[in-house]
Amino acid sequence: MRRNVKMIIALPFVLGASVALADKLSDFKDAVSTDYCESIPYSDLRRDRNNGGSGVTDWCKNPSQPVSCGSDAITRDFKDKIEKARKNVDNLKDKKRNLEDQKSRATDESEKNRLGKEIEQADKDIYESGKLVDHAVADLETRKKFVENTMDNINKCIDYRRAVMNVFATALDKVRGETDPDIVPLARQLRDRYEVEKRGHEIQITEKGNALSTCKDSRP
Repeated sequence: MRRNVKMIIALPFVLGASVALADKLSDFKDAVSTDYCESIPYSDLRRDRNNGGSGVTDWCKNPSQPVSCGSDAITRDFKDKIEKARKNVDNLKDKKRNLEDQKSRATDESEKNRLGKEIEQADKDIYESGKLVDHAVADLETRKKFVENTMDNINKCIDYRRAVMNVFATALDKVRGETDPDIVPLARQLRDRYEVEKRGHEIQITEKGNALSTCKDSRP
C-alpha cells in the first residue's frame, strides 16, 4: 500500500518534468525556425534581448538620431570661415581708417566728397562683413551642438549594443551547456547563430567607438 502511495506521489513530478522538457524542446524548435536576432529559447534572455534591441533600433538605426559626426574637416572649415570673415572685417576697418586719414589731409572739396563716399561704402561693407562673421559663428555653434548630441547618441548606441551582445554571450554559454539529446542538435544551430550575432555587435561597437573618437576630434 505504501509503495503505491509513493508511486502516486512521484507520478506528478515525472509528468511535470516531461511536460517541462517538451515545452523546452518546443521553445528550441521555435527558436531555430525564427529570425537570427529573435532566436533565443530562454524567456528571460529573450526579454532582455528585445528590450536591448529596441534601444539599438532607437539609438543606432534611427535617422533622426545621427551616430556619425562626419569628417573633422567640417569643423575646421567652419573655423576657417570665421577667421576669414573676421580678417576681412579687420581689412575693411584698416581701409576705412586710411580713407579717413586721406580725407583729413585733403584740401580739394571734390576729393573730400569722393573720399567721404568711399568711407560710407566702407562702413556698409564692414556692416555686411560683420553679419557674415555672426553667421559663421552661429554655424560653428550649431556644429558644436550637433557634435555633442551625436556623441550622446553614439554612447547610448554603444550601451545598447553591448547589452544585446552580452545577452547573446550568455545565451551562447547556456546552449553550450545543453545535454538533452533531443535539444543538443538544435542548440548547436543556435550556438552558431549566437556567435555570428555576438561578433556582429562587437564589430558595430568598434565602429561606433571609432566614430566617437572622430566626434571628439571634431569638437569646436
